[in-house]
Amino acid sequence: MQEIVRFCEAEGLVLLADEVYQENIWQKREPWYSFKKVSRDLGASLQLCSFHSCSKGFLGECGRRGGFVEFDGFDPLVIDQLYKLSSISLCSNVEGQIMTGEPPS
Repeated sequence: MQEIVRFCEAEGLVLLADEVYQENIWQKREPWYSFKKVSRDLGASLQLCSFHSCSKGFLGECGRRGGFVEFDGFDPLVIDQLYKLSSISLCSNVEGQIMTGEPPS
């Protein structure tokens, strides 16, 4: 992961991290690390898109169609355009929205 982060930083590439299976770790030997954590630990300066999905978890929720992406290291003007683009063309079903929402406190 460190090599990938360093390569993307050196080449000016956007890192697209498919991290939808992060909940499916079945052993305790190694913790799960996100690309964001690795890049922050390295002090890297790069653009990172981290994808997560509720339909790839461990409770049999396949097909629920809920997920999100985090954009890190992007110019705020780019984020504004991405938000506008996603707002006009995407809308998950109600179940998907509930699954990705914040749990009640």
